Amino acid sequence: MAATVLFLVSSAAMLHWGMGVLWGEVPNRSDVISPGDHAFAERLRARLLADHRVDLATETDFAWDTVCLIEPFELDQASLAEALRAGGLMGAPPDLPDGPRAIAQPNWMFAFLQDRRLVRAIEFHHREIEPRHGAYCVPRDRAEFVQVRQLARAVWIDLARP
Repeated sequence: MAATVLFLVSSAAMLHWGMGVLWGEVPNRSDVISPGDHAFAERLRARLLADHRVDLATETDFAWDTVCLIEPFELDQASLAEALRAGGLMGAPPDLPDGPRAIAQPNWMFAFLQDRRLVRAIEFHHREIEPRHGAYCVPRDRAEFVQVRQLARAVWIDLARP
């Protein structure tokens, strides 16, 4: 009898904690992203939930002319060049002053560029933000994102269409 009770209690605890991992809040844990950038990411997500539309140009206080959404695994010249091509922004290869960066799986990264040089990066866990169209880049004047829908804790986003 005691073994059955112990089994039921441990199963309930594993299910509770497991569902928390599957659908709960998962903080960003990348070592290369600063606490300030994590805070910016949290503010951006909160704005998307509250307003359903966010103009990145008004949300940022630093110079940039292009923002790229990079898929998980690595922020490097190849992934940035691919995202630039996907956004129709061909040209000189991007510059990463600190070299390539690993992206904690399964996160998405917003890479802000000024004159093709990385100036800032923020990261979202896939359960927080989920872009609808893979990796791509957009110029500052088109960097307006809309909340498409919310599934559990994830906010699906897309570019606002003019």
